[in-house]
Amino acid sequence: MTLEQVAIPTFANHQTFHPRFGWIKKGYDAAVADPDIFNIPNAPVTLGVGKNMVDAIRFWSTATKVVTRVPHPEKSRVTRSVPTRFGYAILDDRRGFDPYMEDTTTLWLLHWQAVSAPSFLPVWRIAFNDFSAVEFTEEELQSFCIDEIAATTWSKPRDSSIHKDVDCLLRMYTRRDTKGRQTLDDLLDSPFRELQLIQPSPGSRKSYRFVRGDKKGLSPTAITYACLDYMEKNDRGNRTVSSTRLALDPGSPGRLLKITEHEIVDALESASREAGGFRVARPAGSRQLVVDNQPALAALAVLASHYRKLDLTLKLDDLEVAGHSAMQPLYSDFLTNPEESIYSGRTGSKRGKKGTVA
Repeated sequence: MTLEQVAIPTFANHQTFHPRFGWIKKGYDAAVADPDIFNIPNAPVTLGVGKNMVDAIRFWSTATKVVTRVPHPEKSRVTRSVPTRFGYAILDDRRGFDPYMEDTTTLWLLHWQAVSAPSFLPVWRIAFNDFSAVEFTEEELQSFCIDEIAATTWSKPRDSSIHKDVDCLLRMYTRRDTKGRQTLDDLLDSPFRELQLIQPSPGSRKSYRFVRGDKKGLSPTAITYACLDYMEKNDRGNRTVSSTRLALDPGSPGRLLKITEHEIVDALESASREAGGFRVARPAGSRQLVVDNQPALAALAVLASHYRKLDLTLKLDDLEVAGHSAMQPLYSDFLTNPEESIYSGRTGSKRGKKGTVA
């Protein structure tokens, strides 16, 4: 699939802010409380941040797909922000798997949602999916992104916007050494640095490297979820997918999580022992992920098995965590026409009605 098919052409909408601790949860809670929260003049007071940070919180909660934007019923050029079914399943205070984002697995799920299709982060998608260099400089990554975006039919963004995205990406995933005095923005951590996906190259101030293979907190649950979500989105109706595809295909967990086929198979086998509904088969020597029913249901079983170890009070009825329907609004009356969804061309499930949140 081309970049145009998997990403939405948004550039530098983060207002130069990488996601901070608490922002994604804050954005989700704000959308639950008031779908117009990001449109009102006193939003900075309500959220306790500066005006530019309000826009950044809305952007990151949308980019990680815990919130989606839908047309305003009375104002044609205004959108409202509402919780998604995925966001509800993970972050709801009463029924969410990890409402306070205490488990690193949750950060991996959010990373996967941010860079998997449809992504609001074209530069991030290019960096993790298409950029083949293991070690690189900021300038090399920026030049590659400029060339890839120029090959699309999108309106050409300014090079400065792409530079801001590359700069934000690096600050999001790794702490950079800086000459002279550090700014407050340099000192404030991004939770995604815990993933250790990108690290400074040893002995070089200006070079970085993607960390391939085993990484901190990359649990079998996170890998298996990504495989099942990928399968639900790309092979809906099929119950098998080869481990080679899961490792090497564009947009696959192998590419976006920077892991090998062997690590994927090990994770699937480990998760299958904890949760039912899928297994690894080896017909004629090849390895395949085989799902008994629907990948989305298997994904829910995997997350339930993992997070229920932390909270035995979780309830699972009506939760949707994988596939395109999980990205749709939690309340069905926010989306009377499937074509109104911010995810172009994706239709929403009819499950979930207003008032389902206790």
